[in-house]
Amino acid sequence: MSDKQLQSNKSDVQTCPGGAAEIEPRRKIEVLPGGAFLFKDVLDFNGSGAHIFVMCDAWLIEIIDLKAGELSFMRGEECVRPTTKRFGAFYPPFAILKVCVRDTKGCVTGFAATETLPEKFMTAPMMFETDVTESPEDVQQVKAILESSYHRQSIEMNPTPALLSLKVKKLIDENYLVQPSIAHIATRLGITHEHLTRRFKRDFGLSPSAYCHQVRIADATSRLAKGEEIINVSQDVGYNDLSRFYKQFRKATTKTPGYCQVLPKKA
Repeated sequence: MSDKQLQSNKSDVQTCPGGAAEIEPRRKIEVLPGGAFLFKDVLDFNGSGAHIFVMCDAWLIEIIDLKAGELSFMRGEECVRPTTKRFGAFYPPFAILKVCVRDTKGCVTGFAATETLPEKFMTAPMMFETDVTESPEDVQQVKAILESSYHRQSIEMNPTPALLSLKVKKLIDENYLVQPSIAHIATRLGITHEHLTRRFKRDFGLSPSAYCHQVRIADATSRLAKGEEIINVSQDVGYNDLSRFYKQFRKATTKTPGYCQVLPKKA
């Protein structure tokens, strides 16, 4: 998560390398051997607001040091708040979560990768406390932090979505690289496009089409940060139209693909 001016009660969707937030100039990213990401950033939110965050096929762990203000997660109608100023959050692949901020100041260190972790951590996003003082720099350290974590709280945006929404989400997660047609998914499931979209948005806060775009853009940021060419990334994540890719990328991140591509060089 990164710094952004917020208007009261604003809600939107953001993505970042590995998934979680829009890209800002103070973000420092290091691409590690094997394609994992290590980043450090400043939290500087003025005002209050809520954001829906979407992950791609990578998982992300964040260690957050809160200096002032509030940061919480919505789990259904429940607001899940940390009980300490220093806490962690873990987001498995394809997680959808809603983050709320109010005059939030602090810093965050994150680590994202696609390597396998214990299954018990891969089912739902969670917030936790940890006594580990060092930020993770490899997957083994991430595993150690998760295994020793305590006071774990689920931060799944909707812990009880409809079975239909879960089926649709799973089909998008498995096929987002090959332009899955929402209309075709509706036909496959024997329902109307309108009913599918209405149910999915009720459960996850965004339409199936918007969710698919967010997963693609989250994937694209990771590929760009590794130095891949923009035109290749556009095609690899399912956009055959380069101008459409630019439009969706800027809409999700407020930056151009080229900005994300050069970002690691500034670290």
